[in-house]
Amino acid sequence: MEIYFVRHGQTIWNTEKRFQGFSDSPLTELGIEQAKLLGKKLENIEFDKFYSSPLKRAYDTANYIKGNRAQEVEIFEDFKEISMGKMEGMQHDEFKKLYPQQLKDFFFDQAHYDPTPYNGESFIELSERLRKGLEKFVELNKNYKRILVVSHGAALKTLLHYIKGEGIETLSEEDIPKNTSYTIVNYDGKNFKITDFSNTSHLENL
Repeated sequence: MEIYFVRHGQTIWNTEKRFQGFSDSPLTELGIEQAKLLGKKLENIEFDKFYSSPLKRAYDTANYIKGNRAQEVEIFEDFKEISMGKMEGMQHDEFKKLYPQQLKDFFFDQAHYDPTPYNGESFIELSERLRKGLEKFVELNKNYKRILVVSHGAALKTLLHYIKGEGIETLSEEDIPKNTSYTIVNYDGKNFKITDFSNTSHLENL
């Protein structure tokens, strides 16, 4: 099985440096163009299934990539972004004033990130959700050859780190996939292998 993990296109909140989480912000014009360019690059590749997280920025990205193909984009709940609780929609600078330790840990020490004060989701909880989701995902799609799924920055960073067999204590060393980048993961029924990480070659002329 070959899985293309794609991060959604640029959103308005991305440009404003706001935490998104489970909340949504529409794709920018650039984000739409990014998604269309990826769709153009992948238009001759046959995908058995297209999936998206339930969040609109991912779903819209998936549909732009899918293009004129007959398949519907299906929702996969477990691959949605980390929840930021009551902080969703807040700019990073404002968040830092309220919760400087949480902001530092969010980016540099995910194992100790504690979002309890604002009812967010910890990276430990996110990692467990993604681990269970990945098991469910490969079982659901075990008879298919090639699948594309659109997800989110922190979620993909955490998921791909897990796929590498790394622990959450080193998560800060993992790069966040870029907007509309695709990462190819091969699964042989037992093991996962990343063969192409955060490929953005379709964006070279932007």
